[in-house]
Amino acid sequence: MTDTDGRSRLLYWAGVALGPLAWGINLQGIYALAHFSCETTRTSGAIMSAALAIIALLGTAISARAVRRRAGAEWADAQGGGPSTFMAWLGVGSGVLFALVIANQLAASLMISPCLR
Repeated sequence: MTDTDGRSRLLYWAGVALGPLAWGINLQGIYALAHFSCETTRTSGAIMSAALAIIALLGTAISARAVRRRAGAEWADAQGGGPSTFMAWLGVGSGVLFALVIANQLAASLMISPCLR
């Protein structure tokens, strides 16, 4: 396995890794900023959530690019494309799912006052 094979394998895992990682950072960040956003403005949490949603979608785009790179492999391979194609499609779905979860948390944090306890 060469270095380029290792890098191309990381492309398949990008959506699987970046989506949950961005969501976890967003969830913990919103909890950490809740006390401070009550005293000041709520824009810091909104900016953080928007940036992390973009990161989750970036993982989706990277995994989708990996799928397009091996577009005809599932027809040429007797086993249907192998595990790398499955991981790329899983990355696309998981990246979109976690971006939607982050957007849902963003909408909730904008509508509900953090000062309610």
